[in-house]
Amino acid sequence: MIESIARVADRIARIVRAVLGVPDYEAYLAHVAASHPERVPLTREQFAWESMQSRYSSPGSRCC
Repeated sequence: MIESIARVADRIARIVRAVLGVPDYEAYLAHVAASHPERVPLTREQFAWESMQSRYSSPGSRCC
């Protein structure tokens, strides 16, 4: 029972982060391991930096 509540809470947290545009480092790690096993994954800090750069570097991606 507690495990199912924890899974639901984790899923809700992932959805909220996705809606807010917060990058999902764990999903990135899973993707790199599955699709690009020869690559060394970025650190959490590097991943956050690149995510913010790609989000805010395009002037046409914002409304204001």
